[in-house]
Amino acid sequence: METRDPDTDDPAEEAPPGWVLNTPTRPLEVWTYPVLALLLAAAHVALGIAFGGALALVVGVSAAVVTTVGAVALFVTGRRAYDEQSRDASWRCHVTRVVVAVGSVGIVSVTTLTVGFPFGALFGAVAGVPTAFRFARSMPRIDRLVVAWTALAVAACCGVLAVLGRTLPDLPDFRSTTWTFGAAFAAMSAVAAVHQFVVARRSPHD
Repeated sequence: METRDPDTDDPAEEAPPGWVLNTPTRPLEVWTYPVLALLLAAAHVALGIAFGGALALVVGVSAAVVTTVGAVALFVTGRRAYDEQSRDASWRCHVTRVVVAVGSVGIVSVTTLTVGFPFGALFGAVAGVPTAFRFARSMPRIDRLVVAWTALAVAACCGVLAVLGRTLPDLPDFRSTTWTFGAAFAAMSAVAAVHQFVVARRSPHD
């Protein structure tokens, strides 16, 4: 006699990806990340003013403009995902969040080095995201690629600043020293980029 329930023989349905589960379902979830991005933009301007000097102000305002654009993109894609509740809209929302979040880390990395901020902030910004990814159960390939390309861009910027720190004659001593040691962060970012490119090959598409 067959005593098994046929419903229990079917394999369990695969759980949806994390980015689907993170789709905004409340208005507060639509606004949270854009507001955080705007606060970061305000911090860029405030720190630019606090540090004084034309360079710090220009760097702060430029970073704030880029971060503000990211905040707008976060709101637009988050609102569409909230309204549509579709897989495509959720994916666009996720990609935007990743690009803005990782891009913001890259911006913080470069701006802190440019204005001569303590190395601890730069190290945390450069290494924080790749390190956090190590503890993630599964990350889509696009996430890894965004981190890889951002780390590569940070490496290039740090490398340029390192060269300028060694060649510009009228640069203040503290900034010359900071930029010169940027070569170490360029190497660290390059290693992180290579690692993420390699891991991305084995990562799922979504």
